[in-house]
Amino acid sequence: MNQNEAGQEGGPSPTGRPWPALGEAAYHGLPGKIVKAIEPHTEADPAAMLFSLYAGAGAYIGKGPHMVAGAEQHGARIWPLVIGRTAGGVKGTSWAEVRRVLKAAAPDFMQAKVVGGLSSAEGLIYAVRDGEDPDTANEDQGFDPGVSDKRLLVVETEFASVLAQGKREGNTLLPLIRQAWDGGTLRTMTVRPRVATDPHIVIIGHITPTELRVKLNDAERAGGTMNRFLPVMSKRSKLLPHGGQMEQSEIKALGAELAVVMDKAKGLEKLSRGMDATKHWEAMYKRLAADHAGDGRVAQVVARAAPQVLRLSVMAALLDGADYIDLPHMLAAEAMWDYVEDSAWYVFSEGSGNTDLDRLKLFVDVAGLDGVTRTQVTAECFGRNRKAAEIDALWTKLLTLDGYEERQTATGGRPVKWIRRNKPM
Repeated sequence: MNQNEAGQEGGPSPTGRPWPALGEAAYHGLPGKIVKAIEPHTEADPAAMLFSLYAGAGAYIGKGPHMVAGAEQHGARIWPLVIGRTAGGVKGTSWAEVRRVLKAAAPDFMQAKVVGGLSSAEGLIYAVRDGEDPDTANEDQGFDPGVSDKRLLVVETEFASVLAQGKREGNTLLPLIRQAWDGGTLRTMTVRPRVATDPHIVIIGHITPTELRVKLNDAERAGGTMNRFLPVMSKRSKLLPHGGQMEQSEIKALGAELAVVMDKAKGLEKLSRGMDATKHWEAMYKRLAADHAGDGRVAQVVARAAPQVLRLSVMAALLDGADYIDLPHMLAAEAMWDYVEDSAWYVFSEGSGNTDLDRLKLFVDVAGLDGVTRTQVTAECFGRNRKAAEIDALWTKLLTLDGYEERQTATGGRPVKWIRRNKPM
C-alpha cells in the first residue's frame, strides 16, 4: 500500500522519515500464513497483527522454552507497543483479528488469562499471586489459595494511562513492569505483601504517537521502561467500506494449526541454534551492540536490541514448530527488529529523515576518534545488506556534515579508508 492510499496516518513522520516497511522474511512459517490469510479481509495493519500474534501465542506457551544470554533467560515474552492514530491506526482491529485465531487455538486460556486495566503494581501481582501458607494466614481476612497458572496476557488499549499512572508519586507500576519483562519473582512492599513467583507476563499496549511523545518522560525512556517494549507503527492497510470477514471454518483451521505448534512449544526448555543461524547471529550482534550505544532518544528506546532479537527468534522457531533456531527464524527476527527500529526512528527521531544515514552517523559517533573503516561500515553497521554504491553515497553524504572527516592508512597495498567524528558531540 502506498502513502497516498494510506492517507495521513501512513505518510512521513514530523521529521520527514518514511513509514516503516516490514520485510518479507518476517512472514516466515505459520505466523505469516495466518496474517496473510487474514489480511485481505481486514483494514488492520499486517505488522501490528504479526507482532500481536507473537505476543499472544507467547503468553500461552509460557516460560519453558528459552535462549540463555549471560545469566538471563529470554523466552516467549514479546511486548509490542502498537502505535497509531486514534482511528486510522486501527490498533484495536489488529488485536481483534488475531484474537479470533487465538480463541480458536486456546479458548480456555483466552477466556481466563487475558486482562486489561493496568493501574497498580499490586493489581498486576494479584493476577498472578502466590497462595498463602494456611498455617500463617489471617483468619479474619480469609485464606487465599493464590493463582496456580502464572501465565497472563495484558492487553492495554489505553497505554497512555499506564504511563500516566507511573508518574504519580508512590506508584510503583512501571518499575514492576520492568521486573516482569526481566523475569523472576515479583513482590509488593505493603502491610500484607503479595508475592508472585516466576510469573510469565506478556503485555500488548496501544497508544497514539502524540500520547507516546507526551506521556513518556525522559526518565522512563532513559530508565528502561520503553526499551522493554517493541514500538510497532500501525496504520489502516486498505479501505473496506463493506467490511470483510474470514469464514469461521478458515479461522478454526488456522486455530487448529496454531494449537499444535503452541502445545508442542509448551513442553520445550532451553533451545539451541543451528550452524547457519549462529553465524548470522554473530554478524548481527556486532551491529545490534554498536547501533545502540548512544544516549539519544532513539538509542534509549531500542537499547535492548540483542535480547529483543533473541526473543523474536525464539518465537519464530516455536511458531514454526521447531525445537531449535534455524536461519529462517533469525532472518524473521531480524526483519521484525528492523521494523521496530524504524518505528522508533519514526516516532522519536530528531535526525535527517534518511534512516541509513542516521544509522551510519550513530555508528561513527559511537566509535569516537578511533573511527570506522569502510569494511566495518559494510559488515557491522549494515550487516552486508547494502550495495557498494549505496555505502559510497552514504559515506560521501556523511562527510558533507559538520564534524566528520575521512582518513587513509597506508598498508603496503591499497590504503584503508576510514571515517571519524573530529569534533565533540
